[in-house]
Amino acid sequence: MNYFRLKHYNEDLGNTLVENVFINHYMPGAPGDYVKIYLLGLKSSCSQSSNCLSNETIAKTVGTSIETVEKAWAYWAEQRIIRITPSFEENINSIEYLSIRELMLNIKGDDKKPGRHSVDRIILARQNNEIKKMFDYIHKTYGRELSQNEIYTFLDWIEDYGFPTQVVIMIIDYCYSRNIKDLPYLKQVARNWFDSGIDSEEKALEHSNRYKERWQNYSKVLSFLRIKRQPTMGEEKIMHKWFYDYSFSEDIILKACELTVNTIKPSISYMDKILTDWYEKGFKTMAEVEAYQSKPSKRTSKTYDKPGKTFDNFTGRTYDAEALKQKLLKKSRGDLNG
Repeated sequence: MNYFRLKHYNEDLGNTLVENVFINHYMPGAPGDYVKIYLLGLKSSCSQSSNCLSNETIAKTVGTSIETVEKAWAYWAEQRIIRITPSFEENINSIEYLSIRELMLNIKGDDKKPGRHSVDRIILARQNNEIKKMFDYIHKTYGRELSQNEIYTFLDWIEDYGFPTQVVIMIIDYCYSRNIKDLPYLKQVARNWFDSGIDSEEKALEHSNRYKERWQNYSKVLSFLRIKRQPTMGEEKIMHKWFYDYSFSEDIILKACELTVNTIKPSISYMDKILTDWYEKGFKTMAEVEAYQSKPSKRTSKTYDKPGKTFDNFTGRTYDAEALKQKLLKKSRGDLNG
């Protein structure tokens, strides 16, 4: 029999192996103190001399409360990467660190479907090569690690909307090309695509090409109004109404732009009042708009908003110049008292 040992083992100079899957998928969504407690326990589990630590010692080392330590063990046990076994001795538990890599290999054989916000769901999904490629592409596009919330959202699109991975990528590219990166906006775009019946790469490509034409029209309006930001969803709906519900030509819409920029505070909402007024009057052509604008009363008796209010209909006082002159002469001679 041989007995093996390390000579002069210095624990501070040793190494603690932390699996990358823990860093990538478990650490980002966990509270900071829970991560510290997990790592401290992992180090102790690998130690040859100090593999027994009380919750009190851990709390003092990490700088937290005993209650937080207990919650941390319960959290990691719920994540199924440690196993807690109560001992016969009072207040002593055996905490076993499980191999996350082995868990990944065994997930496919688990009849229990992972929860929607379970890390197991992410691990299982990444075993699909197409989904893995999708996440790798999005990671490169974002230039950073994806949050768990983002990953769950993209998986939801695949499972709930039936999007192929390539459609998810097209949504990301579509929003990023317009410099829009916030998740709520991406979610709204995904919902709009789903409501529009987009369930294939071909339909997504057709939709994107059609939207490029729309975006060119919207860009002309934004440029005319000197709006240098991306339009909100509400503003996009308003502009869509002008071009596609009202079916106004570009020259009519740009005419409304011209009237709008002359106001104190040009805005999409002010312009919408002008175009809605023309639509309700039944105007279809630029000639009808120009005829309306050329009338003597054209816009003087109607204002669409306070900022653009005009004073062309203001009636000023009239004076008799000669009578006023005589009155001033009398005043200078003292004939008038006031």
